Amino acid sequence: MFALIPVLALLAAPVLAQSNGTASTLDIEGLQANFEQAQLVPQLLQTFDPTAVLTVTFGGQAITIGQNLSQSAVATFPDVSVTPAGNATFEDGTLYTLLMADANAVGTDQTTTEQTRHWLVNSVSLATASAAPYAINYTGSTAVTDYAGPGPFAGTGSHRYVVALYEQPSTFTAPANLSAAGTPLGTWFLPSYVQEAGLGDLISANYFQVENGVATVTPESTTAVNSATLAGAASSTAASSASSQASGASSAAGSASKSASGAASATSAASTASSTAAKSGAGKQGVAWGVVVGGMGVVGAIVGAGLGM
Repeated sequence: MFALIPVLALLAAPVLAQSNGTASTLDIEGLQANFEQAQLVPQLLQTFDPTAVLTVTFGGQAITIGQNLSQSAVATFPDVSVTPAGNATFEDGTLYTLLMADANAVGTDQTTTEQTRHWLVNSVSLATASAAPYAINYTGSTAVTDYAGPGPFAGTGSHRYVVALYEQPSTFTAPANLSAAGTPLGTWFLPSYVQEAGLGDLISANYFQVENGVATVTPESTTAVNSATLAGAASSTAASSASSQASGASSAAGSASKSASGAASATSAASTASSTAAKSGAGKQGVAWGVVVGGMGVVGAIVGAGLGM
């Protein structure tokens, strides 16, 4: 049975508001607020303290946080880049793990329902020789699971696809079942993988949504993330007001940052995972589907993906 699940009402603003190569405090706070509103923190990610903004681009178009996209729009792997916060430093030679997981629909119990692993690449680096934003450098990396476009079951609501970048320390050890290139996509418990592999800090994350057909339940609504209520917006507004008074001009405090919300339907996923897989970084292969895409394009197979049952 499906429960009534909140509709995501999110901040539909550009992922990055700055153009000078650094992410603002408001960018970071907006990212955190959207992940909490989407029930990805702490349900999937226990903590989320990003030091950068992760820009995910499909077909030349950067996504907005929580954007609803069609399956065809996200069928091929995206370009990913990192824009550091003003106080963050990214050193040359540091390695990272890049991944994408389907957290299913809002309301899914992430401790009992496995997430689908759609993409897993170990030992990527950042092109820090160039000015930020830094592109992901795949030279020398291991594509454990090639990118597989979303394929949620029809009627299961809007699935949340999380793209995340973790620091990969020298002590990182890939689990035996997720160490070889070309491992088919399947299901896992993401937090278990992170712990078992010894991954470091979550540098940043982004997410988008894909829905197949019409949800079979009537979802509830939730309150939108309002950028004007964030601490960074308050600071910006105060600074703007002070400047206005000094010059003799008046401005409305609310105009310093405009809020926009994007609503996205979400319902709970129908499947639950075996509790015996909870200690493993990887779960079962099999039930939903995805189009496997390699670093240079479509590998050419439609394989078993998806939700553990």
